[in-house]
Amino acid sequence: MRFLSNYLNFILETVAKQEMRLYFSDDFRNILRRIQDKSSIAQVLLGSEDSNQILDIYTLIDITEKNDTISLIQVNRITRGNPELGETLPYNIRDKKRGSEFWTKARTEIGIGRWVRRIFTEVHKSTILDSKIEEFVNLYKAAIDGEDLTNFELVSGEDIRKWYHENNYEQRRGQLGNSCMRYNGCQPYLDIYVKNPEVCQLLILKSDDDKDKIKGRALVWKLTDGEYYMDRIYTINDSDKLLFQDYARVNKIKNSFDNNSGDSELIVKLGGHTYDKYPYMDTFVVYNPTTKILRDDEELWPGQGYISIQDTQGGFRSEDAVYSSWDDEYISRENAVYCANVDDYLNRDSARYLEYKDVWAAPTDDVVWSEYHGEYFFMDDAVYSELMNDTLYPDNKDVIDIQINDDGDTDWGVKSRTDLYVIEWIDEKPRYFLRGEYIKDPFTSEYHFKDEKVGEGKNIVEYSKYLDKVIAEKLGIELNDTNTDRNGNPHDSLIQKVREDLSKLMIDFEITDKIKDAIENNSVWKSNVRGVFWGISKENMPTEEDMFLAIKAYPTIYPMSNPYKHVSALTWNTLMRTIINDFSGSEKKFSIFKSEGILRNMTKAAYIFDYSLFPEEIYLRYLFVTI
Repeated sequence: MRFLSNYLNFILETVAKQEMRLYFSDDFRNILRRIQDKSSIAQVLLGSEDSNQILDIYTLIDITEKNDTISLIQVNRITRGNPELGETLPYNIRDKKRGSEFWTKARTEIGIGRWVRRIFTEVHKSTILDSKIEEFVNLYKAAIDGEDLTNFELVSGEDIRKWYHENNYEQRRGQLGNSCMRYNGCQPYLDIYVKNPEVCQLLILKSDDDKDKIKGRALVWKLTDGEYYMDRIYTINDSDKLLFQDYARVNKIKNSFDNNSGDSELIVKLGGHTYDKYPYMDTFVVYNPTTKILRDDEELWPGQGYISIQDTQGGFRSEDAVYSSWDDEYISRENAVYCANVDDYLNRDSARYLEYKDVWAAPTDDVVWSEYHGEYFFMDDAVYSELMNDTLYPDNKDVIDIQINDDGDTDWGVKSRTDLYVIEWIDEKPRYFLRGEYIKDPFTSEYHFKDEKVGEGKNIVEYSKYLDKVIAEKLGIELNDTNTDRNGNPHDSLIQKVREDLSKLMIDFEITDKIKDAIENNSVWKSNVRGVFWGISKENMPTEEDMFLAIKAYPTIYPMSNPYKHVSALTWNTLMRTIINDFSGSEKKFSIFKSEGILRNMTKAAYIFDYSLFPEEIYLRYLFVTI
């Protein structure tokens, strides 16, 4: 019972004292923030707002017309009609912008110095020097009087265009430095400001060090009701926004972008001008070209004669618009496209144009992109190529079926990717076979898939194994358990020995007319090497002899990577050094070829080259190290 009695006494004592936390108006809080770097008292007061450590019988602190007084209200006047309130206030009361009557009625004025002394000595129970209070009061009065607002200037007309340009900013950072209207190309968009000096001015905050530069700006509009409105504030430093807000307070600008309750209509009547371009508008987002009225109500567009002017490219959304369920907004008809796959209108920028059908489509899962064709397709009209990791359009004349194994399985490819296939004419029609799996027999000159089965009974093997054995016998190599793995594949050491023999034969071999003709007719050599402007001098351009060196060196390096896939820098360096050191290539030229990407394309040409044009002793070794 004693505990309950003590608790009731505590509650009754708190109610009797009628204490609450301190709450400040935006204006009072901004004053404290502006002087906090010069006053420790201002710092303490800012920390005391809404703190459970500072409770007082007065709250809702605000500035007054006088520079040395503040207004406040006794807590019991708030709780008189709201007995359920505790030490904290709800936002609809504590926030002055919400319009609570407690900010305007039954209030008391008190000297700022007297109030500060009370907070420190009576509420906080601490001591404070008179000199500190005097220092704070002087700073407070100077801020109230606007003595630190001397760097502001209101400009109009062509000066607005000047101060919008980023060349006149003190620094290019902060919201000012990132403004979308700061560029030279945006200057023509600003006519709506420049041509209406009677209702539109620009408030600029000049640099402390260079008066030809600014560190902040905000448009100031004259509304049709005679009041003024400060638009969005753009500054380099966020702290300078407080100066703009104080300028608005001192100059009786009641409405602003940062302090607008949204209850009043914002209307501006412009002069009788016409505009081809518009800036991106932060507040006045719609404009009626007939009545010359600017409004802040985006609901007026479309259908009520207004255009929407929130486009960073100087454009606008016309009054003629359609509603898009997909985008959940109205779209100007000139930018709207109908997409049958969702039976809806979409903004042209978010839709997909299908050139092969000359229709637009929404970006749904049934619309796919093709890197090869460079356009979109409906999935049902396209096929997927595992070989190219890309979507292809099978009705295109350049898209082909490529047989990938002896079982007759196929994949899709394109004619220009000659690295993917070997072409054979059968019954006067072209047939395409996967190059990496299709081998030209060195003895019969006929092609076979590596997985083709040859032999009879228990001696049936894949063609690649059969060819390994036949080539080994021809080269005088006996394949046995000491030089093959359990699957019958030659060990790396054996392949390397054959590769070294191949390199010696290649070094001594001179180019023939057949090989020269084959190089000249090589599709990659013609289109990707010689057919490209590389930006190098004529004497450094690759010749057939240079290409021949790359063809000879390519199968002699390890690893011999597919140049159409990822190739390491080490492999490219190995190839270049092999050509230079072993095949007497020009170090100057091949260094250029490597750095400019020419060597990669020369290697692609070597990859599709027909090595059966070389003598049998070379071709046999080439097959042995590649299959």
